[in-house]
Amino acid sequence: MKHYLVMGKGEAFTSFVQTLCCDSLPAFWGRNPGAFSLTAGPGDKTIQRFLPISFDECYRDQESLLLYHSVYIFPDEWAEGRDFVTLFKQLGTCRIFVMTQEHRNAMLFKALGTNHVIVSQPGYKGYGWLAEQMSG
Repeated sequence: MKHYLVMGKGEAFTSFVQTLCCDSLPAFWGRNPGAFSLTAGPGDKTIQRFLPISFDECYRDQESLLLYHSVYIFPDEWAEGRDFVTLFKQLGTCRIFVMTQEHRNAMLFKALGTNHVIVSQPGYKGYGWLAEQMSG
């Protein structure tokens, strides 16, 4: 089984979630950062969930985060992204990806140990490739 976690807030993350939800959004959207969890099992055994998330919750409940092979982070601001990257690096997460619209932060995220940093232009809404990659 493969376990993926996609988390963040802001325009780029909302675009990703809308791609998965056929342009609708979960009820909690807009109040808190959110997360999308996908567990891809053999055959059609795939479990998807959306949930509100915070750094404090993640820090307190680190054990539940150990199962994720890949984490995709859409930070809305540098400090939030830094904290999540540092946490997942300490947990030994295999692959950490950061999607950002801030080109100036790309090298900082790489220096923290992020495997891949993807920089997009503000307003970019083409994250369907990520949804396909996770479900494929």
